[in-house]
Amino acid sequence: MKGILSILWNEIHLIFFRDIRRGILLICAASAYLLLFSWLYTWGIVNHIPLLIVDQDQSSYSRNLSEKFATSDAFDGKYWGSELTDVEDFFQTEGRHSAALVIPKGFAKNIQHERQSQVLVIADGSNIIISSNTNIAAFDIIQAFNQEIGEKLIARDVSQVPYLAERRLSPVRFSYRVLGNPELDYMRFFVFGLALIAMQQGILLAVSASILWPKNHVTEAEWALSPWKRWLVKSFVYWFFGMMSYILFLEIGKHFFYLPVNGTWREHLLLAGSFIFCLVQLGALLACVVKDELLFSRLSVSYTVPAFILSGFTWPLPPMPDWVQFLAHLSPYTYVAEAARNLYIYGSYYQLERNSALLLAVGLLAFPLASHLYSKRLALKKEVINKI
Repeated sequence: MKGILSILWNEIHLIFFRDIRRGILLICAASAYLLLFSWLYTWGIVNHIPLLIVDQDQSSYSRNLSEKFATSDAFDGKYWGSELTDVEDFFQTEGRHSAALVIPKGFAKNIQHERQSQVLVIADGSNIIISSNTNIAAFDIIQAFNQEIGEKLIARDVSQVPYLAERRLSPVRFSYRVLGNPELDYMRFFVFGLALIAMQQGILLAVSASILWPKNHVTEAEWALSPWKRWLVKSFVYWFFGMMSYILFLEIGKHFFYLPVNGTWREHLLLAGSFIFCLVQLGALLACVVKDELLFSRLSVSYTVPAFILSGFTWPLPPMPDWVQFLAHLSPYTYVAEAARNLYIYGSYYQLERNSALLLAVGLLAFPLASHLYSKRLALKKEVINKI
């Protein structure tokens, strides 16, 4: 018992007093990322996209359509032009991350003579968020415009009352519902994933420091413990504070930014607990075979970005090539990313228990090897100290 308490006190003292960066990485990395990116994505969706309106028709119909675009929340229609060359100039100067609406001559005439008219919406493709939002908003506006004008034309031609004209024009009314994130809010979609990957990096760096920091020391009481007990207690410290980090960033997201945190605490603790346990063991394995913290940091940082991209959190896994999916499933983060997001948004995930069991199994398999390598590293360090 004395050895266990000695390890607990020694690790806590190192984390919060002697090597403070370890405590900051372990507990604050995830919350820091959550705060930073939640403020960055405060509005959640991209609105008020700068819009250049080129109305070459100058008719009541074209002015009506221009007004619908200009007054939409999606666009900031304060730029006006008269020629197609204005569009090119706009995109080359102040039109970056913008869009343009071009209404050609004969727009109203074609409509009145029952010929299909055409408008052109041009979007900046250098940012897919801008182009995607432009596409969706323009489609909705033009659909509403078509409905409105079509009803008037039918009512005019056959002298029908408006509601009958509407039924003839649109016998099927289309509607759709987006589950979990109806406003397509980027913050709900993205921020927790970044916090999780930051938590992963913080845990890995903290665990490596506990093994590789030159000023680490082992007390005599600790040497009295068997290798596996010594490593079990040490692992528990980093697992426990990793769990505190997880709970902290969830509470910050829920109460400060009103992000969805659904699911039961049992499910959250099961998923996070198995993930953090797996990280601690794998991080220790790597730390025990590299020469110093600098090399470990380089390796872990080079792993973090691919782990996030390949996890399926942004680009889904099924469209990826098979060999890329194989690489993705070698990363622990892949098993937590999709499960965590579904848990936060929907309150459940059908493979949560399976993924948690896989992460726990990997951690349990790595534990004896990590324990052996850590004890071997301590023994070598003790020999060097005794020689000095």
